[in-house]
Amino acid sequence: MKYFFKTAFLALLLMAAPLTAHAKIVEYELDIDTATVNFTGKPVEALTVGGGIPAPLITARVGDTLRVTFHNKLNTASSIHWHGVLLPNEQDGVSFLTTTPIAAKSSHTFEYPIKHKGTFWYHSHTGLQEQRGVYGPIVFYPETGEEEYTEKVVVLSDWTDENPHHVLANIKKDGDYYALKKDSVQSWGKVIAHGWSAVKNRLSGAWTRMGPMDISDVGYDAFLANGQRQSGFKVSHGSKVKLRIVNAAASSYFNIEYAGGPMTIVAADGVDVQPVKVQRIRHAIAETYDVIIDAPHRGAAEFRATSEDGTGYASIFIGPDPEGTIKHAPDIPKPDPFAVDHSMHGGMEGMDHGAMEHSATDSGDMAGMDHAAMGHTMPQEAPKAPAPIDHSKMDHAAMGHTMPQAAPLASGEPIPYMTDYEPLKSVEESSLTAGRPEREVVLTLTGNMERYVWGFDGKTLLESDKILIKRGENVRFVLKNDTMMHHPVHLHGHFFRVITSAGAFSPVKHTVNVPPMGQVIIEFEANEEKDWFFHCHNLYHMKTGMARVISYEGSSTYNDATRAKLAANPWFYRGDITATNAVSAVNLRMSNTRNAFEADFDYGFDEKGFEGKATYERSINKFFDLYGGVRVERHEVGEPTETRGILGAKYVLPLLIEAEVEIDSKGDITAGFESELQLTKRLKFEWEWEYDFSDKEDEYTLALSYELSKRWLITARHDKDHGTGAGIRVKF
Repeated sequence: MKYFFKTAFLALLLMAAPLTAHAKIVEYELDIDTATVNFTGKPVEALTVGGGIPAPLITARVGDTLRVTFHNKLNTASSIHWHGVLLPNEQDGVSFLTTTPIAAKSSHTFEYPIKHKGTFWYHSHTGLQEQRGVYGPIVFYPETGEEEYTEKVVVLSDWTDENPHHVLANIKKDGDYYALKKDSVQSWGKVIAHGWSAVKNRLSGAWTRMGPMDISDVGYDAFLANGQRQSGFKVSHGSKVKLRIVNAAASSYFNIEYAGGPMTIVAADGVDVQPVKVQRIRHAIAETYDVIIDAPHRGAAEFRATSEDGTGYASIFIGPDPEGTIKHAPDIPKPDPFAVDHSMHGGMEGMDHGAMEHSATDSGDMAGMDHAAMGHTMPQEAPKAPAPIDHSKMDHAAMGHTMPQAAPLASGEPIPYMTDYEPLKSVEESSLTAGRPEREVVLTLTGNMERYVWGFDGKTLLESDKILIKRGENVRFVLKNDTMMHHPVHLHGHFFRVITSAGAFSPVKHTVNVPPMGQVIIEFEANEEKDWFFHCHNLYHMKTGMARVISYEGSSTYNDATRAKLAANPWFYRGDITATNAVSAVNLRMSNTRNAFEADFDYGFDEKGFEGKATYERSINKFFDLYGGVRVERHEVGEPTETRGILGAKYVLPLLIEAEVEIDSKGDITAGFESELQLTKRLKFEWEWEYDFSDKEDEYTLALSYELSKRWLITARHDKDHGTGAGIRVKF
């Protein structure tokens, strides 16, 4: 990392001297407003910057001063964060933490010196505005000189016709809410059809209390490149073209590929790397890549960005005739979630995570990554990173690594599929300055799909204190992913080195993918001040808790009041009503991160008996909840109604069976179990069993529901007390 900060330091010296002929103030004025867009055949109101999606390209040179004024025409506040840009803390653009929000119907001017070149981007850090269109690209050029290639900027994004707040509410109701829309329901019918290995994998995951894995949470209606599903770049035949690619998606990873031949990566996250040829790249959310491609001599070749969940793609046709004969990129098969062996931790065969104290970056390919096919080998013992931080413990043999140690590909042959950072090498040594004090921070990335809550170490931003560091330290973050999803983690205001087998030449980035059940180590020199945001850049993960604040001792102003503004904890609502000819049932629930109020009511038509329960529930951790409340019941007409106070606990057992124990105000104890099985794409089986220790009697309910839509279901239900019935079920 020395070279990067050396460059920045030299740039500052230059700016302190009299301005050179080219150094100047570069000014932009842009409106943040609403507009009607139509990406899918359906007109929808979106948010725009400068009148478009994506926002206009902002450019400047090292040594310039960038001055951008945003006029917020919205009826609500907005913000702009300069993603990957080194700048003064107050210009970073995180409302309440670093920068004053851009109030409704007001303007705000950002002004800062340009310290470094590269491809970056800007976006809103307010609510879910980024999903709705508030994002755009940035290119900072060197102080002098011109690009030697034809240059094009590509901004990738995902689009939903739904209001993003409705999307978040839906996945809070059910983490698998969009599986039906994406045709990714992992039913037992599909598991069995995939054979014994898939059955074993599913049982293995359920035994460790992990539900079926999905690549992404949201079902999108379109994927865009520069605001279009398909578009073209006209370039000279046979010319070299530099594509500056930004993944500005809210929650989608892309597999990017060019039909005209391999892509040569020359920069990642705005920082130069030693050129490496690749055929396909997994492009994480919020990352940028600069790649060089060869334009075809006639017609056009397709640059395609396919969503990693396989639900769609965006294309740009590049060549002298984008509307002529097209050479298409290959279709990528949808990922096979049934190939994931939970015991292998998301594709890392034989990986012993207990031994991963100081591992190098781990791959998390969901479908059995073959490193031999990727054109690089994983060393049995990774080299020590340069002083001052000792990585001598990075012993891949001790990590249980049993990946094939095949010979590298022939010189010049492209890597077929780059899924991690092992192929990337810095152009200069990225070692941290030796002799500085050291600090290590270990963070586990955690999530709960049942409540759709994400965090670090099992806590959300609202529940966490700041991470304190000192100016002048070398800081190492060990990021351990305890979930079955990828997480793109971004640090504001800093660049870091991602520790790989490249050792002293490990790549320098500002955003890093932490693969499922994998681990990544990053290091940086603490040379800033005040407070900086650190978070997962999956927008819905960040908004539900996967974020922290990194604070410099002596200059931090972050406090409880700021945390309360920065970390929203809204209430979400859901309802489930069943009406059959034998019994009716109602469940209503209101919840936020840890707290829930729930009401249940069952009424049987035969004996006109009912039971109602109203409770307050507190989530202790991912598997354990406590509750208290009141239960009202009448077994049959003519009997008195009985009311009792209740206290209870719920615990998730292996095989995802929920156990519940309850004691009432008369000392009676009941215990029960319940679970559900997704039999087919639309058919679900649910069961409950309960035993009353005072009456020495049990009760049970069996139910089958067929999903007509996410709201309406046909249901059949058998209840021990009320018999069998069929009817309608509605969820909202």
